[in-house]
Amino acid sequence: MHLRQRDRWSAGSRRASTARSHGVESAREAAERCWVPPGESATVGGTSIGGMLYVGSGLEAELGGHAENCLIDPSLAVASRIVRDATDAGFAPRYDEISPSDRLGYLRWLASGRSDPNVAPPFLRLYFFGLERRLVVDDPPDTERDAIVEEVRRLDRLYGDEYGLDEELDELLEFVSALQPGAVEPEPLSMLDHHGPGLPLPLAASLGHRVAAGTPISGKWLLCWWLAQVEKPLRAAELRVFEEFVELFAMRCRKRYPDGLMVDAGTSGYDVRYEAASGTFVRQLRPDGDLLPDVDRLRRPVRIAESIADECWQALDPYCRMLTRQPFKKGSVEAQLQLPSDLATSFPNEGLQAMHAWAEEQVRAPDGGATVRQVLELYEGRPPKGLRKPRLVAAANALALGGYGLAPDPRFQKRPPRLGQKVALFQLPGKVAAPADMSEHYAPTLLILKLVLFAAQAAGPVSTAKMRLVEGLIDGRSCLEPADRLRLRADLLWMSGQKIGPLSIRRPCKALGGRELDEVCEVAVKIACADKPVDPRSVEAVQRLYRSMGRSPDTVFASLHRGTAKLDSGRVAASQPAASPTLAFSAVPRERLASPPASGGLDLDPERISAVVEDTKAVSTVLSEVFAEDDRGQPAAATNGSRAPAVYAGLDSTHCALVQELLDRPQWSVSEFEELAKRLGLLAGGALEAVNEWSFERFGDVLLEEDDELTINLDVFQELHEELGT
Repeated sequence: MHLRQRDRWSAGSRRASTARSHGVESAREAAERCWVPPGESATVGGTSIGGMLYVGSGLEAELGGHAENCLIDPSLAVASRIVRDATDAGFAPRYDEISPSDRLGYLRWLASGRSDPNVAPPFLRLYFFGLERRLVVDDPPDTERDAIVEEVRRLDRLYGDEYGLDEELDELLEFVSALQPGAVEPEPLSMLDHHGPGLPLPLAASLGHRVAAGTPISGKWLLCWWLAQVEKPLRAAELRVFEEFVELFAMRCRKRYPDGLMVDAGTSGYDVRYEAASGTFVRQLRPDGDLLPDVDRLRRPVRIAESIADECWQALDPYCRMLTRQPFKKGSVEAQLQLPSDLATSFPNEGLQAMHAWAEEQVRAPDGGATVRQVLELYEGRPPKGLRKPRLVAAANALALGGYGLAPDPRFQKRPPRLGQKVALFQLPGKVAAPADMSEHYAPTLLILKLVLFAAQAAGPVSTAKMRLVEGLIDGRSCLEPADRLRLRADLLWMSGQKIGPLSIRRPCKALGGRELDEVCEVAVKIACADKPVDPRSVEAVQRLYRSMGRSPDTVFASLHRGTAKLDSGRVAASQPAASPTLAFSAVPRERLASPPASGGLDLDPERISAVVEDTKAVSTVLSEVFAEDDRGQPAAATNGSRAPAVYAGLDSTHCALVQELLDRPQWSVSEFEELAKRLGLLAGGALEAVNEWSFERFGDVLLEEDDELTINLDVFQELHEELGT
């Protein structure tokens, strides 16, 4: 059997085809009379042999002038027993020429299920000849065609390699597929097994018909066109993500060519002639003589497909590299986040869906109380062993895919919150690929809110009036984008449930500019003035802010005077806050987050404040007592300064010894730290704050990072050893 591709038919071939057409009708009638369809049976020589066979007489071969090779003629003798093995009937055996004993062996094989692995090769070929003729010559109904095609595939699986039939079986299937071009979309994965010099015949015929008809080429057809011609095989890593690649290719192709790719047919054409394995007939792919466009010679579609494929592989590279290193993570939430954003929705992820369902419950619950540990456990699919900032950032990205935001935003936190610490969940305006990038004004405003909230917390629970002043910073800054305001409100609600210590305000003061610090001072003074009477703790907090900014604390009183004057002139009013996002955070008392009255003004008493400010001596006396208490709580300078290195300046001998012991190990459990502090005669909480405050003053960062364990900050550790010369 041969499949021949030719640029042009010869005139002789056309005349032969025309001459044969006069007897087509009678041949077709004979074929229908003799054919036993699938599901029916015939009896020959006392043996019931089932269907998918030609049984009878009068079915002549188109070539050769004899009966069809495959025709089982019941009138021919059949032996009562097999006396010897099948004869060597040649490459194209005929039923009417094999011996009676061989006919009995053939009929028994047909009746036994046609699966005996020891079948004689002539018997297998005779059966195949009948299937071949029915598929190519008779044009059977679709259901019958499908059944016969499946039978051919079964024979290929059972006998193809061993009996040398694989090539003939494959060519028959290709030609039958080409007779119905485009009936079934090609499967890209099957193209990877094609190693021929040109396109597979069914694909070439389907593409040729589409190009000739002016039908646009869709992404899947274009991908198969390219894959069938790729000379370099795909790498194992690429095969691992092949399903995602196919889907992304189709999506990117639709993006470039919404209506499909139009292809110029060109001037060259080709057709195919099928020569039967039995040698009894020949068929052309298009008997009318019209030539299909030779798509093998068209290069533009292949170049376009290659450019789209390169774009897809580049987009899939992070996903591909992750699964190469950790193939067990396929299907995880972490792997899902590595997919291109336009592809992620095409591959639903159960873990991600569970994470979003949980977030929805938390947002709707009156007292959500979600923790960092819960967020990470849902993201990683198991209880987290520890906490690293990149993991929490990735978890925030996963939540954003479902339209949920996380406060605090881990991207803007130097150190993430602890595993057991609560976080706030809120509804974003819509589903996004990742937390939306904030404007350049978001981070400075977040630091300003932190500083101002420190002043608001100094005198105890934050009142509604003070919270309005803090929220007014968000509404009063016209430079903020809507997305900035939404996230800042969530951050503020989260921060209001945290105690902001003096140590944590120093870094923000160093990061902000002069105008921004002026804004902090102005609002902090307003907050201090909101107390009736002015609370010394509020004034002391403003003093701390001034010292952290490098400004003289004495100017606080001048600021109080200016604040009072503004209150007298009626120019100070709190801005109306915008609607807060829906949050799930039980640690924030609702009365502290209540919406202000419509008027929005502050109920302050300028006369009372003026009286307090004017009595400077009395206020100074109160503050001196506050600072004296604060100084008593701070460790004294090291008394053994002659023996302690200068780097420990600011620590007493006990705290110096504590630091030296801490540096012996990279991590300490909470219980171990408490035991160490107790052994040195220190309270663990105060010792931790004293050491970290000294470290912050000396190196600009804390020495001990708090999580489930206390971890030595490597940056501070290295700077400390550099100064010690060790």
